[in-house]
Amino acid sequence: MKSNKLNISLLSLGLGCMMLFGSALTFTACKENISEDAFAIATKKTIEDYLTDKPELSSIKNIFAQVKLGISEDASVVASALSARGNYTVFAPNNDAIAAYVSEVTNGESSDYNVLTEAQKSALALNCIIDNGDNSAYELADFPSNGMFATTNLKDRRVSSKQDAEGDYVLNGVAKVVESNLEASNGMLHVVDHVIVPSDKSISDLIDAASNMRIMSQLFQLTGYAKDSLDLVSQVQKEDAFEKAHLSHAGENQSLSGVSNNFAYQTKRYIGYTAFVEPDEVLNSDWGIPMPQYDEATKTITNWNEVYAALKSKCEAIYGTEDADDLKSPNNAIHKFLDYHVLDGKVVLEDRSAVHHWNEYGYTCGESFSVKSSEHYTVDVWDYFTTKSGSLLKITNTVNDEYYLNRVAKYNTTWSGSNLGNYSFERVLYPNNGNNGLDILASKKNIVGDVTYDNDGANGYYFPINHVLVNSTETADALGSERLRIDFTTFFPEIFSNGIRGSKPAYFPEGYFAGITNVSSNTKIFYLQEGFCGRGWGWKDYQGDEFIATGQYDLTVKLPRVPKSGNYELRLASSNNSLRGMVQVYIGNSPDRMEIPTGLPIDMRETVGMIPGNPWINDKESQYDEMTCRENDRNLRNQGYMKGPQYFHKNGKNKDDDPVRNIEGNADDAAALRRILIAQHFDADKTYYLRFKSAISDPLTQLYLDYIEFVPVSVYNGNTPEDIW
Repeated sequence: MKSNKLNISLLSLGLGCMMLFGSALTFTACKENISEDAFAIATKKTIEDYLTDKPELSSIKNIFAQVKLGISEDASVVASALSARGNYTVFAPNNDAIAAYVSEVTNGESSDYNVLTEAQKSALALNCIIDNGDNSAYELADFPSNGMFATTNLKDRRVSSKQDAEGDYVLNGVAKVVESNLEASNGMLHVVDHVIVPSDKSISDLIDAASNMRIMSQLFQLTGYAKDSLDLVSQVQKEDAFEKAHLSHAGENQSLSGVSNNFAYQTKRYIGYTAFVEPDEVLNSDWGIPMPQYDEATKTITNWNEVYAALKSKCEAIYGTEDADDLKSPNNAIHKFLDYHVLDGKVVLEDRSAVHHWNEYGYTCGESFSVKSSEHYTVDVWDYFTTKSGSLLKITNTVNDEYYLNRVAKYNTTWSGSNLGNYSFERVLYPNNGNNGLDILASKKNIVGDVTYDNDGANGYYFPINHVLVNSTETADALGSERLRIDFTTFFPEIFSNGIRGSKPAYFPEGYFAGITNVSSNTKIFYLQEGFCGRGWGWKDYQGDEFIATGQYDLTVKLPRVPKSGNYELRLASSNNSLRGMVQVYIGNSPDRMEIPTGLPIDMRETVGMIPGNPWINDKESQYDEMTCRENDRNLRNQGYMKGPQYFHKNGKNKDDDPVRNIEGNADDAAALRRILIAQHFDADKTYYLRFKSAISDPLTQLYLDYIEFVPVSVYNGNTPEDIW
């Protein structure tokens, strides 16, 4: 029974209509102070009551009473939150579990939790609590059978769950749930037999600990990655500096006109990384690199000179010979090789994370983000990410829940009456030959025999891959031959490192995103996700989320680079409604010189009926005749518009309910459109920027940012018409 959901009053939505939220209070991980009027008044026990009533949980209860929710001097303790209103999921370790943990960290010298440091107590307490916000706390039935919970814990780390052969759920590979579903007025309590404390090591340390990754571990050391780009100490210093600068806003909510008042001010900004790593066997089988001969006593590869020479030859054949002997130079071939393996941002290979399942063709999302109603994926879903090299990396999650890097494939887009194809996978167009960096399978875990190595570090994740990953000419040609639909969330690694994507409404202060610059003083930036608004209210967002900028906004956004130099058409998603305004869009190579407009200002309030010549026609009205429908599409393109894709539908419903391609909309429930911004040459070695400047004086108008499309001329003006998906 799920009785912890907040009552939300929805009049209408801002994505087609207006919506209002009820005033019920919740507490997010960034809230440090619990007000007196927030404490629960209910006939049910609170989580704190359960802890009091169960003697076997006395240790964790006492620790909760000592650990603060934040870094300010007057921050409330965790116990206060567990006595207050909310939707908390608590994985409480019993006394035996805590005693065992203390014994482990003290090398058997003590089992008394009082000897733990403040940092150890804080990690212990915050890692076992998830604040579900507006969503229900996790019941046992909501636990992933083999994956990670969608929402991070109070330490902003992901918790994994796996159901073993006996049917028991084990968290983070060690903590078995021994008592479950203790339903409280403010959440759900589960008792576990081990402490849940994720690794505090960096990614490079975890790679170094893996016996099957000796070569890549050595490369991370020699190139400076381990002590520079992936350095944990400097990262924490930067994170702490940001939090201290915004500490006065902890627990503060911002309002978005016509939407809600529950956008949590993001006072924390975590820095994180993701690495894709070839095991030694892959480098040997694909490239003929000698297997490392590792001396355990000296912790060295005794045949390193031979290994290095072979690697150097392979990398220079792809990346050139500049700064050949300086591994720390960004121009060095081996350094470039590693640059394409690392992403900014903690990207985990899990549902709604690396790629965001929400409303793709045939898929039905859950009632909330916390719980999905379908385990069955219906079409492949992918996202594009920018690597440390500046080049794009494509991650595809298949219907079989596998993750591939740089897969370029053919799908069934046959126009067959009202069916319009089913977008089913047909074949890989560019298979991996061991040297081209295409169609590489990434594993969620690093498993060697009976050993599963930890790949969840304090500053991100690493994932083993089954082929060598390179940004070769073949890679660029393949990725540059297809339409690139890129969600705005993937522009900003901060979204992933902070566990925001798909999980919570958020407000971002100026300077939060490295990829957004030259922001005017009265610009406000918000993140919205359909999951915290329920379903069935007209959302037409790609992957169910969006950014909104409001105020007299003026901001410049750094675009991902195209994979291959050439002519591209640049498109911007547009879901117009009465809350929008008019925006002038500029494009340029420098964020400080954005003087070239892409065209006339775009009116984001207009309906399809306002497009000159009324070229928008529902496919049904044309009896789904392909020639007629394509002619309608051409007439729409002549006015600078395109319909939304057939690929996704509104509301997270299934394929029979309103693919966005044919949602006409009206003044309050607008169509999903694409605006053609510009067609021009884009250089793969250059970074481009878009400036969005409000063209009207109304401070309440909204700028809608959902996705862009880079479309090569071979697709939008090729011999074969561009598919409607």
